[in-house]
Amino acid sequence: MPHTLNGTGTRYYGAREHDIGGTYITTKWIVLFGIPLLPLSSWRVYPMTEQQTVDHSHFHGRDVTHTGQVFHEQPVPLNWRQVLNVYAVAIPIVCVIGWLLLTALSRLSHR
Repeated sequence: MPHTLNGTGTRYYGAREHDIGGTYITTKWIVLFGIPLLPLSSWRVYPMTEQQTVDHSHFHGRDVTHTGQVFHEQPVPLNWRQVLNVYAVAIPIVCVIGWLLLTALSRLSHR
């Protein structure tokens, strides 16, 4: 099961090859601040329950919710089309964020 702490750890990205039973293939990634870096494995996911939202406000004293779903997973070969699709989205986003940061830093250093 993937796990992140402050957006860093492992996480599933993507949903490909859906079938009539509601299963699909997803890929587990190493992520840094929520950005997928390295694909680890692909899995066929079998949802066992509907998605549920749980209110944790009584523990934290503020609006905190957790969305979860129980599912069964089975390993499958790494789905390279899904890996390429995730990179096709992630790389331009990282480039734009990097460009914005560099632009802001260069403007600050010229003052």
